[in-house]
Amino acid sequence: MGRIDILVEELGDFVSVVEIKASDWDKMTKVNVVRNARRQIRQIWSYVEAELELYDKAVCPGVIFPKQPRDPERLRLIEALFNAEGIQVVWHDEKVQHLQTRMAGQGA
Repeated sequence: MGRIDILVEELGDFVSVVEIKASDWDKMTKVNVVRNARRQIRQIWSYVEAELELYDKAVCPGVIFPKQPRDPERLRLIEALFNAEGIQVVWHDEKVQHLQTRMAGQGA
């Protein structure tokens, strides 16, 4: 099994696997943003698959990044890449109220 930053087991019918990354998305080219996100997605799913072998439960994956990219388009790209693979993205520097406003603007 790989390395998991957070594993929460006491959730009833599922466990949660959360990876904490230090990616600075602002320093990457768009090509490298996509490449890095896809690499991280594969890594997170390798952890999930290992947990599926250990537990007879659903596994809910997530990732936490320290800060949002400054460019809103880049932020949407990153979230779309992870969300398309079933991985929830959390930005440590984003306040809940800002997230709710942002999601309401996207029709979520």
